[in-house]
Amino acid sequence: MHFLKKPLTVALAIANLGVATALAQEAEPAKEEKSTGLLEEVTVTATKRETDLMDTPVAITAFSQAQLERAGATNVRDLAGLVPNLDIGYEQDQASPVISMRGVRSTNTSELGDPSVGLHMDGIYSPRPQGAMALMFDVERVEALRGPQGTLFGRNSTVGVVNVISRRPDTESFEANVGVELGSWDNQVMKGVMNLPVSDTFALRASFIQQTRDSYLDGYYDPNQWDRRRLPGYAQNAPDLVGDAQTLIQDRNWWGTKKELVKADGEDFYNNIDQYAFRLAALWEPTEKISWLTSIEKYQDQGAGSINTLDCDKLELAGNSCENIYGPGADQYTVAVNTPGELDLSIESFRSSFRWDFSDEMAFIYNAGYAVQDRSNLVDIDAGVTDWDMEIWFVDTEYASQSHELQLQSTGDGKLQWIAGAFYFKEKNDMDGLFNAHMNDSAFWDQPNRTLESEAVFGQMTYELTEKLFLTAGYRYSKDTKQDVGGRNLSCNRDWGLGEGDAGFPGCYPAWVWADGLDADDYFNQYSADHFANPDIYSVATNNDNKGSWSDSTFRLGLDYDLTDDVMLYAYVADGFKAGGIGDVVVEYLQDPLTAEYATDENGEQIIEQVYQQNYDPERVTTFEIGAKGSFFDGSLNLAATYFLSDYTDMQLAAPESVHDVYAIEQNPDSDNFGEVITNGVVVYNTRNAAESMIQGVEVEFQWAPIENGVFGGYVTWLDTEITSDFETRWNFANRELFEIPDYGLAHSNENPLLYRNLKGNELAASPEFALTINYAHTFELGNGDRIIPFVNVHWEDDSYLSYWNVDKHDFPTPTPEAFSDTREAFTTVDVSIRYVTADDKISAELFGYNVTDEIIPYWASAGDGVVRAPMSVPANYGVRFNYTF
Repeated sequence: MHFLKKPLTVALAIANLGVATALAQEAEPAKEEKSTGLLEEVTVTATKRETDLMDTPVAITAFSQAQLERAGATNVRDLAGLVPNLDIGYEQDQASPVISMRGVRSTNTSELGDPSVGLHMDGIYSPRPQGAMALMFDVERVEALRGPQGTLFGRNSTVGVVNVISRRPDTESFEANVGVELGSWDNQVMKGVMNLPVSDTFALRASFIQQTRDSYLDGYYDPNQWDRRRLPGYAQNAPDLVGDAQTLIQDRNWWGTKKELVKADGEDFYNNIDQYAFRLAALWEPTEKISWLTSIEKYQDQGAGSINTLDCDKLELAGNSCENIYGPGADQYTVAVNTPGELDLSIESFRSSFRWDFSDEMAFIYNAGYAVQDRSNLVDIDAGVTDWDMEIWFVDTEYASQSHELQLQSTGDGKLQWIAGAFYFKEKNDMDGLFNAHMNDSAFWDQPNRTLESEAVFGQMTYELTEKLFLTAGYRYSKDTKQDVGGRNLSCNRDWGLGEGDAGFPGCYPAWVWADGLDADDYFNQYSADHFANPDIYSVATNNDNKGSWSDSTFRLGLDYDLTDDVMLYAYVADGFKAGGIGDVVVEYLQDPLTAEYATDENGEQIIEQVYQQNYDPERVTTFEIGAKGSFFDGSLNLAATYFLSDYTDMQLAAPESVHDVYAIEQNPDSDNFGEVITNGVVVYNTRNAAESMIQGVEVEFQWAPIENGVFGGYVTWLDTEITSDFETRWNFANRELFEIPDYGLAHSNENPLLYRNLKGNELAASPEFALTINYAHTFELGNGDRIIPFVNVHWEDDSYLSYWNVDKHDFPTPTPEAFSDTREAFTTVDVSIRYVTADDKISAELFGYNVTDEIIPYWASAGDGVVRAPMSVPANYGVRFNYTF
């Protein structure tokens, strides 16, 4: 009851306010027809049929292309702050956004994980989270649905759906426009659209967009690290460091000459932009009853990818500073790397939507989609802060998917409206990649055939019980199967001395080769740039053949009531299901912790002590939601309010986790002693089921035109999240610092009882208690009909956590736990613009500024080696855009 008391009070107050306003309107003289109001009506497809936004019993936010442009939103990632309880971070290793809605997200962005927010393009499911980075251009609208949408939208929509709907070709009229945008860091955008009516029944529409922008980071190349193979020549030959400058990199570079950091060119450095996209769509309507829409689309990102930077504020709490690491003047946007970023991400899609209204009461719809995502990317993981010199390299990945959905739906005006359908989805993944810690080891993965197959049948109906009361009921049965065939994890064939072969090295690399007369800071440069991408230098460590299958039924049951012609109330209960998953197979061999020797059987084979299959169970959610939507004051105010309560069982939470301990005779990274037996954990990115969690909140959205030509908009949210059952787990966040354990192995050992904590009572990530967005646009009409439209948008969020660890809720030996916390302080961002539009709407020009208060906002948190890293918000930036319509 304590969990419910506060939000129910708020929800009842909102409901009472809506009812009181509605009754006041009913007391006014009756009107012959419903007022059209001052605000534009918005059509959405949240129920798989076209309905008015204010008449749809779902918490939904919709944006037009013009609204997206004004907000500077070019992809789904940019919707953060524009939609209630939506937060979007970024995971550098996978070049992937991490979408959180109502406190729920999936941090396993690999092919093994599934997102918690379903992404759909023109109503067709998009499986990989990287698809959210594809450019949104020439769109009809973008719809963000909150709450379980499993009945109609299917898999991985336990907490919501984002549906990007592109503009359809128009058979009625010719249209063409071009646009240009220029801005900070040499930002350049070009885009264009042409709509061509070929005949009365056939039309084509072509559109494109291209964007380039230099990096906003203060980037440097660092020739002091182990591996300099990929650095440009001028960086490799940097002059020796002289003078009093001190950096952490220089202090740790005990193996070679200290050299100056070299300023990198922002054009091809991390966090730059170099991308384009185009779409060609065709619409054929041979009769009034038949329409067939097809489109092909290509998206290409060939930038340098993104990189996490240091949280300087937390460093200072630890008695350190960014300047001590990177030199004078360094801040949150400074980074030094020895591995230049590389990203080559392409998504090629074909989408088809066929509709046949074969009777006055019924229609048949077939939606199909085919997509191929190819990606390679190279990321410097530690950015020179540690001795390990780590990089991750997705050498080649291909995700090929197909989606098919058949629908039958009612189209008449009868009391019963319904939809029934069947869904089939299949994805095949082929991946090669590696993780390289130059001081320690290299690991390669070869996954030629990881597959996902999903099947479902579904139905939903709405029945008019009375003229004002409607009942909705829906059901879906789903089955998901995931399988790995022929996948392998490979490890280094390390040669402990020099030998013959490629550049004199027969294996991945020898250890501590300076003993054989080769300078430690030179021996990696004996290799070719793609040396570690060769699987022949590795040996198979484990085979990942694995399979899992899960099925479940989900439902939706709701009522909506038309309190007046302008006010509706609704309530529903629905559940959602996200399939479980498979993971890599990890083998633990019997080993002596004192000598690091492996036990063998009579045939000389190493003895297997345990085999770990990192499989995890499905998660389920049941959500109860009540809401109200209304249009008040002759249509000048649109108001939508909702209260929701979600009960999650077996919520899937992902984090790096040590599976078991291994012992090796190596150099201890915490000393200069050679030949010590040190303990390391076999770390995998593991997804676990975290017992139960409860989530509740209130969302209020509004759009208000109190005066002629002036419109306010925005939202207010309250959110409460909590892990409500015991979740005993080994701590995996800044272990060495928080527990003050100098030995790396002990800090990550499953055998260390000091590392275990119960996370019951913790909050979920990206869940600020309160958040607010408010914006205002005013149209000034000039005498000749031209218009000037200034706009301002303010977004504020309360403090929150960036992970589910919640450092400040637990006790640690360190006296400064706040220096390694996962908290994000409250912040405020301000965006402004002023737009000039000619009377005939042919020409427009706009000046804009985003994040003009220059807030520094972290969107993720990883901690270790004495630092906290995160992807940071884009600094204050400005620009101008022009559009011309022919």
